[in-house]
Amino acid sequence: MKTTILTYACLALVVTGCATARINRDGPHPAWPSPTATPRVVHLFNLHDASDLGGGDLGDAIGRWITGSRTQAMLRPHAAVVDDREQLYVTDQELQGVHVFDLATGKARFINKVGQTYLVSPVDVAVCGGVVAVSDSALRKVYLLDRQDQLVHTLDKPEGFGRPTGLAYDPDFGELYVVDTLARQVCVFDMKGQLLRTFGSAGGEPGQFNFPTHIAVRNGLVYVTDSLNFRVQAFSRDGQYRFDVGKHGDASGHLGVPKGVAVDSQGHIYVVDSYFSTIQVFDKDGNFLLNFGQTGCEPGQFQLPMSLSIDLKDRLFVCDSFNKRVQVFQFTGASHDEK
Repeated sequence: MKTTILTYACLALVVTGCATARINRDGPHPAWPSPTATPRVVHLFNLHDASDLGGGDLGDAIGRWITGSRTQAMLRPHAAVVDDREQLYVTDQELQGVHVFDLATGKARFINKVGQTYLVSPVDVAVCGGVVAVSDSALRKVYLLDRQDQLVHTLDKPEGFGRPTGLAYDPDFGELYVVDTLARQVCVFDMKGQLLRTFGSAGGEPGQFNFPTHIAVRNGLVYVTDSLNFRVQAFSRDGQYRFDVGKHGDASGHLGVPKGVAVDSQGHIYVVDSYFSTIQVFDKDGNFLLNFGQTGCEPGQFQLPMSLSIDLKDRLFVCDSFNKRVQVFQFTGASHDEK
């Protein structure tokens, strides 16, 4: 019986193939700026599901065949983050859960439940030391999970969140920043779930928001995408306004619908513009440097990108939502400020 099962499993693998063709790490891999200039950003690969990473070993494949399970492909990835163990977490609003891809082994799992509660609209995910935070805009909660995907804490404001969306963790102070889009506010929690402070209000003046969405914390500054004010605002840790990044328009350095924001090791600020399907790059003071990407399905092209994150290796993980994938890029280490 065991021999028969193994034979059928191996036949199934032969029929379906190893399913690694889509990743094609050999190319094409566009780079920006143009080939005549020093590359600052290079495309590495696209990720649709675990098969793009190799999908685990033969034992994993046989187990999936026996149980009737399959590798879960992303349908509407919204936000992504990588932890120190090379675990890539991706929220998926269509599938109502969080994909977890092991970039080292190619294995994957899927989280659709926290405690006794099923996720409904997971928006963002953040790695907070030994725990992972997930915001659910429909349930109006932020959940903290341990490394075994078990619920540790549920975060909420005393008056309740309006719509929790963007998340960012500050490892220097052990604080989690949560964007409350409907409240036009940023909330800061400790890792025990205590609300420490808030900042922001409705409006278009400095320090005010009109549908803020995503957030990043790096080098002592907090960056918030103020989506319907068509800008990213930079603040100090205590919520004091510092400067704007971008403004409304369709020229370079202008923004249509800014969504995700992230900062690399040299302080360059990357902003996802969902409207123009591009990534714009600014220096540490908010001056425009470079943009890359356009509408399309090829490597380096996007269909409604939603967010991005940058890991400790300066890899960029961009959620290319309507192309049902995460695109991975590398900041090369060459300064964007070079002339």
